[in-house]
This record gives sequence, structure tokens and C-alpha cells, in this order.
Amino acid sequence: MRILITGPTSFSGAFFIEALSQAGHDVFTTFTQSLDAYTGVRKWRAEKALANATVYEGVSFGDERFLELVQAESFDVFCHHGAWTKDYNSMDYEFEAAFANNTRSMRQVCIALASKSCQKVIVSGSIFEEGDELFSPHGLVKRMTAETTTFYGNQSGMHVSKFVIPNPFGPLDNPKLIDYLCREWYAGRTPQIRTPLYVRDNIPVDLLAHGFVYWVEECPNTVGTSAFTPSGYISSMGEFVDKVAAEMRPRLGLACAVEMGSQTDFSQPMVLVNDTPLQHMFSEWNETEFWDLLAEHQLNLAHLRVR
Repeated sequence: MRILITGPTSFSGAFFIEALSQAGHDVFTTFTQSLDAYTGVRKWRAEKALANATVYEGVSFGDERFLELVQAESFDVFCHHGAWTKDYNSMDYEFEAAFANNTRSMRQVCIALASKSCQKVIVSGSIFEEGDELFSPHGLVKRMTAETTTFYGNQSGMHVSKFVIPNPFGPLDNPKLIDYLCREWYAGRTPQIRTPLYVRDNIPVDLLAHGFVYWVEECPNTVGTSAFTPSGYISSMGEFVDKVAAEMRPRLGLACAVEMGSQTDFSQPMVLVNDTPLQHMFSEWNETEFWDLLAEHQLNLAHLRVR
């Protein structure tokens, strides 16, 4: 299939593009900047995307050049994965700018896609937008983005499906939990986990990518809506960190000790999980290889920090 996907320099987006290409699809994507403008981990992701897709540089979703692209080219599937992520964990998240960025010219985009025989749209959602009670402006924007995409996609005669992303982790991630743990271990310190009681759904990013390819291929192509809710390691955060320590200890050659703090922050739902386990769906996925690559990536980062 010919697949157009946004968000190629996002963490999961780079892996989705690689997996789609390896599955034999013709992948097309848009960089909001030129390749030379990216630095650090985003440059590494951009290079991964460039190796696996036809790239249009200097194109943002819904802008004039994007509209020209979907009016000139035909795609079987459109994957709307890109989103505004600046300060996404903050209550100061720029709600209006984010929504405008995610949905710019959505009606015109959907009309153009459908006119060129596109049958389905996959919009990436987040587990943090699910449930009855939202607790972050980012989750609210993600929900509204999905609803806007669904409305105009259905109006244009396409199937729209939400791919609900839990909490991916792996090489090329932003500096989050795994990065914090490894930085502390390399510095000879013991990291403290302050929210060990939350139950979360942490998923290896390459396993998530297998699920993404599966759903791009298998989701319906008749007018309507659907959702896919992939799941990885469901556990308390304390148990997950213990697993990370156990996997990294022999690979990094460090003690990888962890201290579980007493949780006092209960501002988020206690349980946020999906319900479609992926681990046994894909025999080709190698869990050992994933942890090897994650450890190798953290080792490379550690070497860069001491230069």
C-alpha cells in the first residue's frame, strides 16, 4: 500500500515508518523542517525515517504544500501521527496552538485524500485521553484532534480508526524514565521512584510498531469508525522499574539499584492500560534483542555525556 504518515521525527513515528517499510509498503512522510535543521535525537529519528520513506521537507500538516501533496498524489492510507508535543506534560500546554496545529485544513485534507481513492485514516491517540475524566490539556487536545479527524474523514467517505498508544519506551526516546534511571546508575547514584503505585501500560516501541503495521493493514476500509488498543507490560510502575533494572543490570554491568519512594501524588488515574496484548501476536518480535538495543543506546548516550 501507499501510506502517508505525519510525525516522522517523533519517537514512535520513526519506528512506525521503519516497520511499515520493512513490511513492504511504500511510505511517504513530511518533515516540518529540512533534514539539516534537526539536531540530537530528532536528527537520529529523521535519518531513520529518511532511510525508510520518501520524504517531503519543509511541509507541515494542513499547510499549502501539504494540501498540494494530497491533491497531487494518491495514498491508500493516511496515518495522522504528528501532533504538538511541546510541554505536553504541563498544565501550561498551549491548547489553542496545539489544536490548530493538529487539525489545520482538516476538511480540505480529507476531501483531497478521498478524491484520490484513500479509503482509511489512522489517527494516533493516547491512553491519556481515554476514560471519562481527562486530567491534562494534552489529553483533551488529542481527543478533540481524533474527533475532528473522524468527523471530516467520515464526511468524506473514509473509515477513520484511532490507534491508542499506551506508554512506549525504547531507543531514541525523549529523556524520560529510562533516561533518568540510566543517568543515575552511571553516576553511581540510586534513583528514587516517586509514583510506584500507578498501574501503567509500558510497551517496547518496536513491539508497538508491529501492532501499528498490523492495524494499518487489517482495520476496516468501509465508512465508519474503529479503534485498536495495543498493550505491552501492564504492572505497577514500581514493578516495571524493577523489570528495567533486572534487564539492564547484566547489560550495563552496573548495580542498577532502585529506591521506591512513598507515593504522595495521586493527581492521575491509578490505572491507565489498554486491552489488546501484543507480545504473543508477533513471533518475529525478539524481546531479548529489544533490551540489548536499549542498553546499547543508553551506553552510547553515557559515552556522549562524558566527552
